[in-house]
Amino acid sequence: MSQLRNMEPGTQAPGRLLRLFPAMESLEYRKLFYAAGLSAISLWALITARGWLAGDLTDSGWAVGVVYFAAIGPWMLAPIGGALADRFDRARVVMLSRIGAGILAFALAILAFTGEIALWNLILVTALSGIIRSAEMPAQAALLPNTVKMAALLSAITLASMMQFGSRVIGPVAGPVLAEFGPGWVFLGASILLALSVWQMTRIKVRSTGGIVAGTTSGILRAAATHVREGLAYLGRAPGVRMLIALTALHCMLVMSFDALLVVFAKKVLDGGANEYGYLVMGVGGGALVATVALSMVPAGPIRGRLMLFCGLSSGILMPILGLAGSLPIAILGAALVGATQAMFMALSSVMIQAVVPDAIRGRVMSLYAMFAGGIMALMILANGLASDVVNVRYLLTIPGILFFVALLLWAVGMPRLRSTFMHGELVEESMLARASAAVSAAATVVIDSVAARWAPQQGAVAERLGSGGGGAGGGGRGGG
Repeated sequence: MSQLRNMEPGTQAPGRLLRLFPAMESLEYRKLFYAAGLSAISLWALITARGWLAGDLTDSGWAVGVVYFAAIGPWMLAPIGGALADRFDRARVVMLSRIGAGILAFALAILAFTGEIALWNLILVTALSGIIRSAEMPAQAALLPNTVKMAALLSAITLASMMQFGSRVIGPVAGPVLAEFGPGWVFLGASILLALSVWQMTRIKVRSTGGIVAGTTSGILRAAATHVREGLAYLGRAPGVRMLIALTALHCMLVMSFDALLVVFAKKVLDGGANEYGYLVMGVGGGALVATVALSMVPAGPIRGRLMLFCGLSSGILMPILGLAGSLPIAILGAALVGATQAMFMALSSVMIQAVVPDAIRGRVMSLYAMFAGGIMALMILANGLASDVVNVRYLLTIPGILFFVALLLWAVGMPRLRSTFMHGELVEESMLARASAAVSAAATVVIDSVAARWAPQQGAVAERLGSGGGGAGGGGRGGG
């Protein structure tokens, strides 16, 4: 059940920008976009500062891997966030999550300014922040389609991806700030950005909930277990969605799990510091930003599927440019190319899934998407961090990408359903079912409206006759009195 109240198209000055990005015509989407942008910048500032600080405190890759795992590992709790997204107002879930994350960022700032920051409390606060944010992502993903028309969904999702990945250009400015002023100022700045994001969320008027009503279950944990089963049951009926989630999880495991390695790469290969690390992260974000801007202009149709295949293969085979780079400029170029292809692949995957999943269960399905993709990526980041102390970091950056290239090529050749998705640019069977369901719903609405239109005059005539009869009887009574 999705409730949209005060949904305003917000078409205030169409302009060339709005024609290029039709999602921005929605006032509610713009509010969500700005709020999410502030939150994403703060997130990447925190990721950059926490990752470098972990390596600086211990001079080891395993500590960086543990801190990254503490941040991303709680994504495996995303089904609880999905349950919240389908039970409560989604905008409020997002807002409360960011309030909690802002408080924890401020706590890190206090620890840093007082000199009490240590690996154990860095891991603890990072894990708590990750748990809180695990509720934010599925709620925001489920809220987003309710702020735009279906025709603008690709634009909305790719703009959101542009903002998420593009925040990796701005957020990692934390690297130079970290090197110049220390981590406390980075953490303080992140908490301020989150406060601004919360303020922006309070301005959103859309009210969106899923199909779970009060009293369905007695507790949130039991509810989450029930909702996981419901989400899995849906995936059991939707093999195309299941296939794309599995492919996305493999992509996250082999191609997107190198974040912790960038700290080690900047130190051991480039012989650099926080600045070089920040530049590498910014390179990934810069490539993603350019790619997602371009993707938002791609029309619906088969081109989406072919672009998804191209980007998936490219994101794997381009990893050696980063892993084998011998200088900072080449490393930044490799990071930008990888970031661009990763961003396009992930955005197209999300578009295809969200286009066919019913709104009433979207929060649960997207939470499973986050759990499988984010959870397996977190485990691989942890493994990479541990391995980086004993294995050459170049191998860890290069080999997994080549493995994904080979795996995707074999899947595309050997799986007719995936090949059809790449050819048509959509999940064909699920899209047909969704269109059929929409047609049935529209036909039912027409029939109900027609019956109501015919019944209303008859009902009015009956009421008029009853009113006349009642008036006569009343008049007779008064006269007799």
